[in-house]
Amino acid sequence: MALVRYFVLAIAGGLLSAAQLGAQGSMGAITGRVVDSVSNQPIAAVTVRIEGTARGTVTRDDGTYMLGSVPVGSARVRAARIGYAPQVVDVTVTAGAPVTANFSLATAGVILEQVVTTGYGTQRREAITGSVATVSGDDANVGVVTNANDMLQGRVAGVELTTNSGEPGAAAQIRIRGGTSISASNEPLYVIDGVPINNAATEATGVGIGGDPALPRSPLNLLNPSDIESITILKDASATAIYGSRAANGVILIQTKKGPTGGGSTIEYDGYVAMSQPSTYLDLASAGEYRSFVTAERDRIAAVPLPQRDTARLKIWNGVIAALGTADTDWERELTRSSVTQNHNLSFAGGREDTRYRASLNYMDQEGIVLQSGFKRVQGRLNATHHAFEDRLRIGVNLTASNLTNDYLPFEDEA
Repeated sequence: MALVRYFVLAIAGGLLSAAQLGAQGSMGAITGRVVDSVSNQPIAAVTVRIEGTARGTVTRDDGTYMLGSVPVGSARVRAARIGYAPQVVDVTVTAGAPVTANFSLATAGVILEQVVTTGYGTQRREAITGSVATVSGDDANVGVVTNANDMLQGRVAGVELTTNSGEPGAAAQIRIRGGTSISASNEPLYVIDGVPINNAATEATGVGIGGDPALPRSPLNLLNPSDIESITILKDASATAIYGSRAANGVILIQTKKGPTGGGSTIEYDGYVAMSQPSTYLDLASAGEYRSFVTAERDRIAAVPLPQRDTARLKIWNGVIAALGTADTDWERELTRSSVTQNHNLSFAGGREDTRYRASLNYMDQEGIVLQSGFKRVQGRLNATHHAFEDRLRIGVNLTASNLTNDYLPFEDEA
């Protein structure tokens, strides 16, 4: 038995050695050196890896590296380091002798963090200690968007938006991290291109019939959403260090688009036409069904024998039947419609290193699904900057002219 045991161990050892020799025979190695393309000095701490695999290493102080146990065949070797543009070299790995892959990296600037607007300028996001959220204007301007408030709906955590009504161009109540006061205002501060504005109604409310009038439209309707580049929300108390007590409820910073620094002049047009209609109607009784109900109720009272019959109530029901007539009008359908919305934007932009400009024209006409309700905007905007005397003098122009037409619904809240 001892002889058999030794024989089995000898066979297993031989098979294992053969497998290791076979594996070593199908593997190769990659060596090389990484230097700076300008100074030709070695670069340390460069990550060298084979693309598509987890196999990699870093260069030594003298810029050399070695990758062992690389499968035989073609491979793409990539060298990368912060501050340098990455480089890829194709090699063919063979068994036995190592293959050489040298790199010469060129310096390149990189952006490590996103830049955000903070009210008094721009900073890298990594340097901001407060809570800041940014919404891209192009990403948020999707569908029928009337004003900047609509661009925030469901896009920023901690921001609650409630529309005052379903009318076109309606205002909205925005709460950033909830309300902060019981009796004072809870509205945030709006800042457009560095200029704070008062978030107060700029026009009269609607007409009230037997109740309070309709709420006014949003004061941000004067700004075309297609002219907005980004919206930044400052959520916490750090905003008060910039704008004071006005920012106690948070700050909404709106940055408008500016002209490019180069590349010549451009003309851009975009527009859309949309249609909306009521999705459902109330399932109410028709005129014939209501007339049958009233007649049945009158007949029930008339069937009661005297003196138990309620003659006064019977007289009332007879008067109702006489006043019903034969009309059968569905007033819900008569007062609603399939409304059409059209929006057209035309912009001109251009400039060079010292002069930039962007001008835009906007026409928007949004009909409400209820007759005689709607919102119309005609707007023109000019944004230009010029640097002179070797950037010692800076001249800027930021003009917006808007003409708004609001058609309100008469509001009634009494039976």
